[in-house]
Amino acid sequence: MIREGLDGLVCDLDGVVYRGSDPIPGSVGALARLAAEGLRIVFATNNSESTVDQYLAKLGGLGIEVEEQQIVTSGVVLAEVLAQRGVAGQKALVVGGEGMVEALEGLGVSILRDPSSTKADLVVVGLDVSFDYQMLTRASIAVREGATLLASNADASYPVSGALWPGSGSILAAIEVASGRTAEVMGKPHRPMMEAVAKRLDGASRIAIVGDRPDTDLAGGVAMGWATILVLSGVTSPEEVSGLIPPPDLVLGSLAELVDA
Repeated sequence: MIREGLDGLVCDLDGVVYRGSDPIPGSVGALARLAAEGLRIVFATNNSESTVDQYLAKLGGLGIEVEEQQIVTSGVVLAEVLAQRGVAGQKALVVGGEGMVEALEGLGVSILRDPSSTKADLVVVGLDVSFDYQMLTRASIAVREGATLLASNADASYPVSGALWPGSGSILAAIEVASGRTAEVMGKPHRPMMEAVAKRLDGASRIAIVGDRPDTDLAGGVAMGWATILVLSGVTSPEEVSGLIPPPDLVLGSLAELVDA
């Protein structure tokens, strides 16, 4: 059984716990039961638009009890990596939300808010629902003039209630094409995110990752040697499952089914 001996769980958010503002049926109860059984849970999301406090508030509003150290966003990971590189005093052009800006300002990075500015040390890309041609132009010019291109994640889309919306990866693709450069990506399945999550589960002997994206959640889990659980409540359809290589260790309709797996 997949849960036998399991003492650590890496859980995605969008498409696994909720879609948009709507909880996926049974997910809240499933998480409560797993936590009550002593399973250590870390929530790992490639979405860097929101701050950790905002995620805590959102999960709390759904009835999910969670502590700050259990939330790992690609924006948090980006900040941890940049902190090791000593970027205080550098200037960044940010294509992203409040979570990204807060993380960078916490490192002493100056955010370029002048809509005409292109002289940057860093161009940092995440989910930005206000992204437009002007920002694409600024970002591509800054990168062509020497700025380092970094991205929180490369997810092409993300699930909301009843639909898939363009994700950070769609924005990043436009900037990469326009600038002629390839970004260094922090989120799942890339090593920075996976190592950050593993650090928070230090001491766990058997870890599984549950997600709705084979190319990010499951690929990251495979790279770390973790069990992989695919849920069909997000971006992956039942028809796609048979073509997945490698196949997931377990396929479920939703997180709710994990308590009985």
